[in-house]
Amino acid sequence: MPESTSLISDTKKRALLTNPLIFSTLVACMGSIQYGYHIAELNAPQQSIMCPTVTMEGYEETYLGSHGYAQCITLTDQQYGAITAMFSVGGLVGSFFGGRLANRYGRKFTSFITCTLGLVGSCVLFASNNYAGLLIGRIIVGVACGVQIVVTPLYINEITPAVWRGAMGSMNQLSINLGILLTQSLAIKLANELYWRWLLLVGAAIAAINFVCWIQIYESPKWLLRHTNKLDKAENALSYLRSTTYQEVKNEINDWKKEFRHAEIESGTNVRPLTFWQYVRGASHKKPRDAITAILMGQQFCGINSIIFYGVKIISRLLPEYAIFANFGVSIINVVVTFLASLIVDQYGRKPLLLTSTIIMSAASFFISISIINLKSVSLIISIFVYISAFAIGLGPIPFLIIGELSTAEESATAQSYGTVCNWLATFVIGYGFPLVNNLMGGYVYMLFAAFAISFAYYIYERVPETKSKTNYTDIWADY
Repeated sequence: MPESTSLISDTKKRALLTNPLIFSTLVACMGSIQYGYHIAELNAPQQSIMCPTVTMEGYEETYLGSHGYAQCITLTDQQYGAITAMFSVGGLVGSFFGGRLANRYGRKFTSFITCTLGLVGSCVLFASNNYAGLLIGRIIVGVACGVQIVVTPLYINEITPAVWRGAMGSMNQLSINLGILLTQSLAIKLANELYWRWLLLVGAAIAAINFVCWIQIYESPKWLLRHTNKLDKAENALSYLRSTTYQEVKNEINDWKKEFRHAEIESGTNVRPLTFWQYVRGASHKKPRDAITAILMGQQFCGINSIIFYGVKIISRLLPEYAIFANFGVSIINVVVTFLASLIVDQYGRKPLLLTSTIIMSAASFFISISIINLKSVSLIISIFVYISAFAIGLGPIPFLIIGELSTAEESATAQSYGTVCNWLATFVIGYGFPLVNNLMGGYVYMLFAAFAISFAYYIYERVPETKSKTNYTDIWADY
C-alpha cells in the first residue's frame, strides 16, 4: 500500500511534488474551472439577458442588433430558473455516465470529449435568441461539466502520492471557485445589454485551451495498469510524474497491484469495472455509499448555490448599486479561503474541517435570514462573507476529495460518479426550487438552510470516518 504520511520525511515529501505532477493537476483542474464558470455565468447578467416586461411598437427594432442576435430574450423568472437548473440536469446525465466513460476510454480521452462538448455548448449559448436555445446550451455544457467533475478528482487522486492527496485534491474545489471568480470578474465589464453574450462565449475558450493542454500530459498510470494491463506505459507515465528512481516507480506499481488484488478479494469480483447500479444495490458498498450520499447532497442543501446562482439578485434587494461588486468580493473570499484550506486539510483532517464548516454555515445562514428580514444591508454582506468562508474551508473542497478515500480501488470511479450524481440532484433542487421558495418565504428560507446545516453536522460527527493518514479501506471503516 502507499506509504503513510507519518512515515515519510519532509524532504522526501517535497521531492514527490514534482513539476510534471503540478502541471498535470492544473490541466485536469481546468475541467473544474469550466464547471465553476458555467455554474455562475447566468448570475450577474440576468437583468441584461431578460427583456423588460413591456410591449411597445417597434419592439424588434429596439431589442434586436444588426448582427442578428437578440439584444435580450423574453423570459419569465420561472423560465430563467429553469435555464439555470438545466445545467444540473445535463450535469446529472454526464456524471451518471462519467465513471463508465472514464473506466472504458481512460481519463484523458474522456476529457477530450468533454472539452469538445463544452466548446459546442458555449457556442450554442452565445448564439441563442430564445428560451429553447438557452435550455439546449445549458444542457450541453452541463453534460460536459458533469463528466469533468467525475474525471478531475479521479485523475488527481490516481496520480498523486498519498502524502499530497489532500492538498492536491483540494485543487479541484479551488479551481471551481476560480471559475466562479473568473465569471464574476468578467461580469463587471460584460454583464450588460451589449456584451452579455461574450460572457457566455468565454466558456468555449476555456474548453479549447483545456483540450490542447490535455495533449501535453500522460494518461493516469493507475488506469493504464488496471484497465489496459500495459505495464510499460504505466511505468512511463508514473516516471514522468515522480522524481524517483526506477525501482521506486516499480515499488509503487507493485503497491497498486496489491491494492487491486485486495479489492478483488474483499468484493469477490474480478477486475471488471463495477457498474453504477451494482454500486447502488450492493450491500457491501452500503457504508461508503450512505456517507457519500449524505456528504454530496448535504453540501448543496446547506444552501451554497442559492448564493452562487442568485447572489446578485439577493444582494440587489438591499444594495442594488453594489450587488455585482459584492458578489465579486464573495468570489474572491471563496478562492482565498479554499486555497488556505488546501494547506491545512492534510494537517487537521477531513472530519474536523467538515464539522467546523457546517456549524459556522448554520450560524451564518441564521444571520443572513435575520438581515434580509430586517433589511440590514451591512449585516447581510458580512453574514454572506462568513457563510462563504465557512463553506470554502471544509464543505467546499472536501466532499469530492473524500469520495475516493472512502471507497476501495475497485469501486472508486463508480463511487465518484454516484456521488457526483447525488450532488447534481441536490444542485437541481436548489437551482430550480430556491426562487420559488424564496418568493414564498423571503429571508426565512435561510432559516431552513441553518436547520439543515446543524443537523448535517451531527450526521458527520456520528457517521463519517476520518480518512487522514489512512491508506486502505479497512482502516478507514474499522470503527464504523
